[in-house]
Amino acid sequence: MAKQKRLKNADEAFMGTRPSYGPHNPVPESKEDRDKEYRRATHWFYYFENKKKSAETVLTYCKTHLKFSKQKLINIKKLPDYKFRMGTYQHIEMINNGWVGFPLTEERINEINQRLYDAEAAGKLVVKEDDKKPKPVVIPPAVRMYNKVLETIWNDFDTMVIDKWMDGEFDKKKVIFPTYSLLQLHKIKGAGLNIFKEKIQFELDLVYDSYHKKCDQAVEAYSHIKKGDQRKMLDLLNGIIEDIERMRTNSKATRIPRAKKPKASDKQVENLNYKPDDNDAKLVSINPIMIPGKNKLFVYNTKNKVLFSYENDSTAGFEVRGSTVYNWNENTSICTTLRKPDDVLPQILTKTEKQIDKVLSSLTTKVKKPTGRINKDCILLRVL
Repeated sequence: MAKQKRLKNADEAFMGTRPSYGPHNPVPESKEDRDKEYRRATHWFYYFENKKKSAETVLTYCKTHLKFSKQKLINIKKLPDYKFRMGTYQHIEMINNGWVGFPLTEERINEINQRLYDAEAAGKLVVKEDDKKPKPVVIPPAVRMYNKVLETIWNDFDTMVIDKWMDGEFDKKKVIFPTYSLLQLHKIKGAGLNIFKEKIQFELDLVYDSYHKKCDQAVEAYSHIKKGDQRKMLDLLNGIIEDIERMRTNSKATRIPRAKKPKASDKQVENLNYKPDDNDAKLVSINPIMIPGKNKLFVYNTKNKVLFSYENDSTAGFEVRGSTVYNWNENTSICTTLRKPDDVLPQILTKTEKQIDKVLSSLTTKVKKPTGRINKDCILLRVL
């Protein structure tokens, strides 16, 4: 059964596919066509720009191309990201995606770099001003939570329960503490539940020791309270403990797992180990930044003459971690040795997806399952 072609969404149909350049999609030769395509491509990156990811792309460029030190990266991050992102991001994406030559001339690249150098210098001044300001007192999260418990639900317990007990009131109809609703009202969860439970447990242990005569000091401390009233105190405190545990259980049941945010493409591939080019095979790798998010990847191992074809039907596409490609379909992804690579590889670089499938199906060598690993002998041929 022929594989159904993935439909374009409305934005992609209007703006075209993501710009990328290389052997499969060379940069136009004429000056007029180059200028037109460059405008289209930079407008594409502007249209689909994600401000957070684009800022990360610019910072990665500063680190890898301009060799910014850790301190210089701290300096430039002190500025609002629009001050170093605007006017640089689209051009950096063009560099990352294989554009070479006019209108991205050496002079233009120097202007982009100078803009980033100036931004770093401006950020350095902000750092110096920040160093002069007195450091704010940072309250640890555990202390903040403890204070919150004391100021909210423990204060309620002191007012609604302890004060009445001290006034000699122990009637269950009059001494009421709606633990569950108060925990919800004050949004006490996690560590806050533990803090409140420990304090209630301390009170419960004292009353328990007095009621069962397990501690002489506790018996003396509660000697003014009748044993029947101590029983009522125990019932109330045990009920509070039960409500705390019920709140803990329900919080776990309704907790929404945090969705993992995908890394930016340039961050994913910064440690990818691959072969940029091979003179003997006359092959050049595409920019690895193009791999994340794509649905088909062709890799060729020049040492073993093995062709890898990775496929992915997911809308999320491929993910790269270290030197390994993830999220590929184990049933449709293959690897096979090429007896005549000079005949097959040009077709992989130039043919359509359906034509490539026919080429691969015509090979007579044994087909195996790939591992997803990319090494220093691997040429990144093409993505679709």
